[in-house]
Amino acid sequence: MDCIFCRKGNSFKTVEHVIPESLGNVEHVLPKGVVCDACNNYFAVKVEKPLLEMPYFINLRQRNLIRSKKRRLVPDKVLFPHPQGGWAEVWIDEQGFILRSEDTHIASLIKEGKINSMIIPTIPEVDYPNDVISRFLAKAALESVAYYSFGKGPYTDDFIQQNNLDPLREYARYGIGPFWPYHQRRIYTEEDRFVNTDIQPGPYEILHEFDFLMIDYEHIYLALVIMGVEYVIRLNQPEIKTYQQWLAENKGRSPIRRGKEYMVTKDKNDGTQPDTI
Repeated sequence: MDCIFCRKGNSFKTVEHVIPESLGNVEHVLPKGVVCDACNNYFAVKVEKPLLEMPYFINLRQRNLIRSKKRRLVPDKVLFPHPQGGWAEVWIDEQGFILRSEDTHIASLIKEGKINSMIIPTIPEVDYPNDVISRFLAKAALESVAYYSFGKGPYTDDFIQQNNLDPLREYARYGIGPFWPYHQRRIYTEEDRFVNTDIQPGPYEILHEFDFLMIDYEHIYLALVIMGVEYVIRLNQPEIKTYQQWLAENKGRSPIRRGKEYMVTKDKNDGTQPDTI
């Protein structure tokens, strides 16, 4: 079988994550033989690395304790409120935090009881429009089609030959074509939890999720949510106005289909009172 991006039968030694593993994804993975090693490496270096290095995503990963692909902590700057304190880069985990060796003065102030808190800033989401996010969504959209169409396989070349996805494919892989617009909004907070007793008895966190919205045969969109921020992109054309119209007609309802799952806010995390999104 050929690669779903370059359509060549190159080396296929690696799996492909629809959403980067460094954003906590271990579930939505395409098996070997779907995305070739050359395209996999290209996306890792040219699309996902710039995405993960954005201040928002660094900050997001640090404050939610999401480790890197190699299970490493993500460092970011925090403020130690003291005249002799200031900003310092730290690594935070469930047990505490680690300072750089050159920040011994802050460590001393903590040991002396002069500093007993730190301030972790919250960096807002990346402003629209953004080329890196657009190309990442294009890549994720094509891979999501493959993931939902075939699951773990077998994959067929019929999927590769679908010309209606060529503009999306070329934009994601080569940056060819006009900017591909997308819709972005926050639909729940990072503190909100979800309940589905068919999955587990208590509330759980959702790092990411995705689903498709088909308004008609010409207007099909991927809705991808990362830590509560929903991104929507059309598959076959660089257009988003029809989705915005659908959103208005449906009173802002998310395309994500939940079934029995419902959201509980931080103040209701006993799982007894549902919220709608």
